[in-house]
Amino acid sequence: MKIDPIVNDILKELKFNPSECLWEKHGATCMKHRYIEIAGQSKGVVIESLDEVEKNSADGVVAIKCTASLNTNRVITYGEASPKNNKNGYPYAMAEKRAIDRAILKLIGIHGFVYSDDEVEENFENVVVKRPEVKTEIKTEPKIDKIYVSTTLEVIEKNPKKKNSKDLRAELEALKTRIFKGGYWNEFKQSPSFNTYNKLVEINKPKRS
Repeated sequence: MKIDPIVNDILKELKFNPSECLWEKHGATCMKHRYIEIAGQSKGVVIESLDEVEKNSADGVVAIKCTASLNTNRVITYGEASPKNNKNGYPYAMAEKRAIDRAILKLIGIHGFVYSDDEVEENFENVVVKRPEVKTEIKTEPKIDKIYVSTTLEVIEKNPKKKNSKDLRAELEALKTRIFKGGYWNEFKQSPSFNTYNKLVEINKPKRS
């Protein structure tokens, strides 16, 4: 039986032996009910309420709404029992059991990877939960050269608020820092852009009160 790393980590935390608490049923990985209850107690899951949302004793159809929480997380989920998915004579107990098991598995973070034993029937559709692919973006600093500096100064110079602007002073200071870090300062001092830089610094000096 292949166990997802997410499930494996949770089982280790709960000190559960996978071969004892999990088994394959109709293509799905299931956890035995007693282990789900132990997991809920160990993690501190609180069952806040169980409400009947559908009941028809004559036809054996029952749906139970379960509201449960774990720390700041809260879920509302359902357990259903009907002749289509339940062959025993206790539809209320089965619906409640399914609702609670599902809520616990959701709150401990493994529902979709693991299902309740009683949730999986012969026509069960196993929806595989796919973890989102994490794309790591590598941010690269712009190359500090003559073109970059002149272009940046041109943008600052064309700003309509280029006089006595706190924002422009910050931009000029940031440009100076980037030039220093890029090892371009000595070359920059010999370029025409240096005069433009000094001019912008001068007109954006803060006024003395």
